[in-house]
Amino acid sequence: MAKAHNSSERDILNRYEKQPLGKIFKIFGKYKFLMIFGTVTFILFNMIGLVMPWVLKITIDRVLPNADYLLFWFMCGALVIIYLVRFLLRYVATYLMDYAGIRLIVDVRQKVFKHLQSLSLRFYQEYRTGKLISNVIGDVAMLNMLMATIQRATEQLFQLMLVTMLLFFINWQMALVVLLTLPLHYLNFYYFRGILRSDYMLIQEKMSEISANLSESLSGVKVVKSFAKEHAESRRFFRNLRPMVELQMRVTVDNIYLAAASDILTVLTYLCTIGVGIRYVQNGNISIGEFVAFYSYVGMILTPILALSAMAATVSQGVVGASRVVHLLDQVPEIQDPEKPVPLPELTGHIEFRDVNFYYKKDDHVPTINEFNLTIKPGQKVALVGPSGSGKSTMLNLLLRFYDVDSGSIRVDNIDLRRLRLEEYRSRIGVVLQEPFLFAGSIRKNIAYAKPDATDEEIENAARLANVEEFVNDLPDGYETVIGENGASLSGGQKQRLAIARAILKNPSILIFDEATSALDTLSEALVQEALDRMMEGKTTIIIAHRLSTIRNSDVIVVMQNGKIVQQGTHDELVSQPGVYLTLYEKQRKMAKNM
Repeated sequence: MAKAHNSSERDILNRYEKQPLGKIFKIFGKYKFLMIFGTVTFILFNMIGLVMPWVLKITIDRVLPNADYLLFWFMCGALVIIYLVRFLLRYVATYLMDYAGIRLIVDVRQKVFKHLQSLSLRFYQEYRTGKLISNVIGDVAMLNMLMATIQRATEQLFQLMLVTMLLFFINWQMALVVLLTLPLHYLNFYYFRGILRSDYMLIQEKMSEISANLSESLSGVKVVKSFAKEHAESRRFFRNLRPMVELQMRVTVDNIYLAAASDILTVLTYLCTIGVGIRYVQNGNISIGEFVAFYSYVGMILTPILALSAMAATVSQGVVGASRVVHLLDQVPEIQDPEKPVPLPELTGHIEFRDVNFYYKKDDHVPTINEFNLTIKPGQKVALVGPSGSGKSTMLNLLLRFYDVDSGSIRVDNIDLRRLRLEEYRSRIGVVLQEPFLFAGSIRKNIAYAKPDATDEEIENAARLANVEEFVNDLPDGYETVIGENGASLSGGQKQRLAIARAILKNPSILIFDEATSALDTLSEALVQEALDRMMEGKTTIIIAHRLSTIRNSDVIVVMQNGKIVQQGTHDELVSQPGVYLTLYEKQRKMAKNM
């Protein structure tokens, strides 16, 4: 039954239903020869199966009346050979189709993952991680289902044509009567395919939402436990699952209607065959053996029709998954390499911000960064300070070209960033973020992430400079210790030191530290700061820090407020004049006294 959808369901359907089939089937292009060869093999397999009703006809009309055992044993021998060939064809066809399906899933997942890596941070701010996991795992898996269904449908259609020809060969008048019921089967399939596709679209979207919520809850399990919200999260998860019951039952009911309609049409076809067959046998137009063969072939013509009707659900699921994958692949990377990139020589580290304006959202009236101008000389150590929300981290995101400026330009060694290859440019920059991310491997592998071909000596030297050795030597497996997801087994300070060691190993031309020592205790901060000072020697360095004590020795301190530079100078110069910097400095000094 057709259903009215609410506005949110309608929005979901509109988002994916407009995907052209050409785009969807283009995904299978690489495997078309495997699919064709596998399908042809399956068709040959089915063609051999069509001999059985004809053998039945010969048995009834010739073997039984004449007790012709010679003909009987000949047919037995022929059938053994035929079915051995049929087994071989089934093996080849199944192997080819499964191989194509497995390769398809691997290749498309790789393509989707590579595409995701190219998308900007803005995309990830709007698209939840759990939904992306659902796309890569669940939706891509449905492509294999769609491929198998296409192959199966093609095979069934060929069988339909071959059996139809045999029916006309036996008796064309009876064949016409039977074929009059076929349009009804097609209408049944077409009607329910549309309904089921809408249902599966909503189910997949809801499942991706559930996946996103699950990912979020598991990632924040420490916060959940800290606030004793385990039961609340369980209830929220159950509330998200409840709509799935209605959606799944909707599909169940639709499939019941589809099966019931198919059964009624099947019975109707058989009754027409028997009714017409009785008359033709009585009139002597066909023999009993021919009628039995005809009746068997009607069963064989209904088999693909019923199979095609049953495919309404799988076709719908497959097209939904493919539509969602195509929709994701259609997302255009906001940040792209130029068509003709400028070769990047060794960087001196000269950085220039020229009249930079930037809006996080295009419809914002006030820019996040407003008319920002700053020149950083090679080897200079520049600190960005200011209250939260003043635009400090945004400036680093623009420098790393996670976003592009809306107007103005950022130049490195007098080359606009937009003219450089992203990978080549970013490989020259070392970054330590405020919240370091570590992978669920060993300590050695996490440090070596910056330089996979680094020697053990280089890795351990970087660890020594970042004061990582202090805790690594106390671990039973040393550098081979597996630290868990995002360094779950390490303290905040230990994770930060690992991130610093990773940056040291990279030996970049430009260094960026976003609160790099914020998670360290006083002793570790002093030791790491000394290592960082040696590391920063001769390198252009940009530091974001809330603790002004860590930037006193900076060559230039840039004070930001509301996306603008409001003060600029050395520490001594800035504390000698009223302004934002002096206010921040006085507050931190009072806090230090009260501790």
